[in-house]
Amino acid sequence: MQVIEIPAKQCEFFKQLMLENQWQITHQDAGQTHLVGWGYEIHWELDSQKTILRYNDKQGVATALLEFSDSATSQIQQLLKKSNESIDD
Repeated sequence: MQVIEIPAKQCEFFKQLMLENQWQITHQDAGQTHLVGWGYEIHWELDSQKTILRYNDKQGVATALLEFSDSATSQIQQLLKKSNESIDD
């Protein structure tokens, strides 16, 4: 599994891209974190590939980590590139 940090502002569009590319949500959870923030975690699966997005916002400082199977690397990189392009527009 690989883990990378992505811009938090990219998360909403990335979630949309995952659904458009047939990734199925297998688990999701959201709620308060560390008493002063909130966050969510979403697990996707496509064939035997897995991806997890972890988003946290603590007192207005948002962070996001993306963890994915080695076999999903090229597909996730393509989706991240699309997501980056949409933010730059």
